Amino acid sequence: MTPLHRKVFILDTSAIISLVQDITTFREVGAPGFAGVLGDNEIIVPRVVLDELDRLRGGGGNRAKVALEAARQLEAYTRHGSLLDGVETEKGGTLRIAPRPSHDKVIAWDLKAGVEDHEILATAMEAEDALRARINKFSAGTIDSAEEPQVILITQDRILRVLARSVYGLAAQELQSVCAPESSQELGVQRIEMSAGEIDDALTRGYLEWDKIPMQNEFFHIVDRDNPEVHYCYGMSRGAEGGRIELLDRSKLDYLKVAGEVSGKNVRQKFFLWALMGCGEADPMAEDGIRLITCSGPAGSGKSFLTLAAAWERLERGHFERIVITRPMVDVGTSMGYLPGTLEEKLRPWGGPIEDNLRAIVQVPSPEEGRGAKRGPQRGAKPFDAKAWLEMEDRLEMVPLTYIRGRTFRRSFVILEEAQNLERGPLKVLLTRLGEGSVVVICGDHSQIDNQFLSTRNNGLVHAINAFRNWPQAVHVRLNRIVRSDLAEAANERL
Repeated sequence: MTPLHRKVFILDTSAIISLVQDITTFREVGAPGFAGVLGDNEIIVPRVVLDELDRLRGGGGNRAKVALEAARQLEAYTRHGSLLDGVETEKGGTLRIAPRPSHDKVIAWDLKAGVEDHEILATAMEAEDALRARINKFSAGTIDSAEEPQVILITQDRILRVLARSVYGLAAQELQSVCAPESSQELGVQRIEMSAGEIDDALTRGYLEWDKIPMQNEFFHIVDRDNPEVHYCYGMSRGAEGGRIELLDRSKLDYLKVAGEVSGKNVRQKFFLWALMGCGEADPMAEDGIRLITCSGPAGSGKSFLTLAAAWERLERGHFERIVITRPMVDVGTSMGYLPGTLEEKLRPWGGPIEDNLRAIVQVPSPEEGRGAKRGPQRGAKPFDAKAWLEMEDRLEMVPLTYIRGRTFRRSFVILEEAQNLERGPLKVLLTRLGEGSVVVICGDHSQIDNQFLSTRNNGLVHAINAFRNWPQAVHVRLNRIVRSDLAEAANERL
């Protein structure tokens, strides 16, 4: 009989995928399988989950590889016995596969047979009924209610968690082992209001003594509470003890321009551009310089545009040999694997935004050219195609994450787009590809998660922000204003 002091975990497909991916990114000899991560508890895999894993195996891409690894681990557990009867896991728990729930029970619970999520819910309810029967039979009155074992459905699917909790009264949780800790404050930039005299004193000293402990490399917008638009200064915490904030040269941030005429349109964009250019270091490529920059913000806030403009500027200054751009290939509709053509032709649809941004960056007119002048470098009758030129010179590479294993990027400005659709495992693979003299910028928008297995607490963007929040060579900035156009900003507010 299974001991009653353990929890009973029901794992759906998304939970298994997340667990397997998390523990097999860099598998060491003797590392536990996915069931061993959950300790000395009872782990139940509904029968329908095997069907879903089988379908994922044939879908192609990184998800298929993870599903194949999950199948391999399940097969490894069968060497210890039948999974229908249950086998012992590495940490003293048990793993078993539950048979399909009774058709009559499924109908009685107002569920539909043949619907994957409904079969998972029915399996969880059968497990809960069986657990209650065991408690009543063998431990009635001997176990405190607060210590009773509990059936918990583990799933990354929000709708399934809602159904379990609200409709069927089941305990349901997100997989905590792959979730980043929640932060009580917004990291990256803070605004401090002070009196005019306090600001003048800080400007005289060159630093501000704050009554709180700032984050490593956190930016500060320090304003006169009575005249904030005129009397202000900028600061940054660079790891000094206590609450010391070093003031930055205001003119260098306010008038910083890259790639000709590209500059920050608001305070946060100015901080972001400052970070992209090395935070004002005399030698931005020094060993202890800024190496990782994370940026979150809504669509149209300037994440990609400013990043590419800074990459172009630093490429021209000789800091890097090339720009490398990658992003997770999350299918929206037809899988990318079924598109016709070569790899380059398959990548062309998501290379469009890069081409648009490059065209805007190299064709931004200077004030002397005026509104009606020709814009940007000209070659013959056609405008200079920056993207084609960079690719021809082998200075721009777009790399699918699927093909990134085994690569090493040296002296490269690496850009990861749409990081909110990336799991922690592939993020680790990317970051460990970075060689000497490289910088990585990780951009994303928490409100645009298309990966069904991810949430605002377990995606690559939030993991990168949390993991490097106090690393001396990392900076985070959140952009909160849409600057693409008045229409875009209005649409974001009104729709």
